[in-house]
Amino acid sequence: MKKLFFLLLPVILLVGAETGLPAQSRNRGVRTESFSVFVDGGPSWSFQSAFDRLEGARSNLTQPSLGLGVMWYYNSRTRIGLQYNYSRMIREQAGSLTQLPGGGVEGDVYKDLKAYLNTLSLTVGYNLLGNRVLDGKLSAYAGAGLGFLVGAGSFYSLSIKNEMLADGAGNIVKIGGHNEQVLEVAPAIPLSLSVEYAFIPQWAVSFSAGYRFVLAGRDAFVPKGQAFVAVGLAFHFHN
Repeated sequence: MKKLFFLLLPVILLVGAETGLPAQSRNRGVRTESFSVFVDGGPSWSFQSAFDRLEGARSNLTQPSLGLGVMWYYNSRTRIGLQYNYSRMIREQAGSLTQLPGGGVEGDVYKDLKAYLNTLSLTVGYNLLGNRVLDGKLSAYAGAGLGFLVGAGSFYSLSIKNEMLADGAGNIVKIGGHNEQVLEVAPAIPLSLSVEYAFIPQWAVSFSAGYRFVLAGRDAFVPKGQAFVAVGLAFHFHN
């Protein structure tokens, strides 16, 4: 029985090699002249908007972010992608009151900014690893691109004035509010590094991090930059 096993062992190994090679070559070929769709999400951080300069502002810096897009893989090294990303920015400030001559106070008691940020960008990625690691299952794409960011939201403030009348005749209280809708568009330059692992040829998980430079004005409603990290899942279309 042992002799029969040793006689059959080379045949078994040969069959195993023949069945393994197509899986390896298939894994490499999936990311050549093919499309993929992906979705990712994670935290993001917005910096340098006009609201940041309000004295005493409390900033909710960490915001949720969600992205989706499509990639075209020219070969195992190069890919081009179109991506949409959604995030939000919230800033709020407790107001401060000033004393009026003759008594009483006035000022803003609350200010709030809510912005919904939508980014569409076209990026080019270069695989720093190629097919050298884990037979092409592990990739590391350095990416850069050009796009634009649309910020839509509102600026709300609540004010109060408590004016004391002369000779102790009483006081006059005035409460007011201001609600302004805002829409701004600015060019954006995204930079990113994404590490992907294809656990089966058509499916891959990813971890990415990056920064978007937003070419906005000094007093812009939208932030001048966004940092982000995300985990994602991609599906590759390939025959």
